[in-house]
Amino acid sequence: MHQEVWNDFAPRLADTYRVITPDLPGLGKSPILPPGFSIADVAVEILNFCAEKEIHNSVVIGHSLGGYVALAMVEKNPVRFAGLGLFHSTAYADSEEKKFSRTKVVEFVNQHGAEPFTSNFIPQLFARPDHPAIPQVRKLSMQATADAVKSYTIAMRDRPEQLKTLKNFKNPTLFISGEKDGGIPVQTILTQSKLCQHPENHLLQDVAHMGMFERPEQTAAIIRDFLGKISHFKD
Repeated sequence: MHQEVWNDFAPRLADTYRVITPDLPGLGKSPILPPGFSIADVAVEILNFCAEKEIHNSVVIGHSLGGYVALAMVEKNPVRFAGLGLFHSTAYADSEEKKFSRTKVVEFVNQHGAEPFTSNFIPQLFARPDHPAIPQVRKLSMQATADAVKSYTIAMRDRPEQLKTLKNFKNPTLFISGEKDGGIPVQTILTQSKLCQHPENHLLQDVAHMGMFERPEQTAAIIRDFLGKISHFKD
């Protein structure tokens, strides 16, 4: 999503921590990568961004698609990161059913364009279909081009499993999941967290896939506490 999706949430952490919310390539103001790019390619772009900005010993927290990118970043350069957070995200690859669904999305966007898809898709991410943040998130999401929507849908569909990355990462790993998230079953998060060397797992009640809007104070407190623990963590 557009980096501005974090405009209301990031200040909850920025009084204590340096918070950086880059656009992924092709979203927001960042140019898209060449056709056929993968999640790993996106990870390389963000790693290069971190190198240019001299960002070291950081904690990377990714929401949904961003979590897939975060995992790929940690896979490629684990020593750069003091911690990892999966915010409504998963290290599992898509199931065959999910892959089929993503292929259908690409076909729909080819036929109808990106706006009808994003407009209808965003409310499904919230536990409450009348949540007041939906118009704002919908407006930001509808800025994505058809090429970006299709390319990221394909990249997500074809991404590999990252369970080995979770197992091998030596620093703390945070999971934030939603009780009512239909796309990521809670049990799969519990299974993943058991693979980690230093896991921390939080389940948000009556929340679907958008905890930063559905439970902003609670999720900010969880992340702030996690970051505080990392500052004292020694492997």
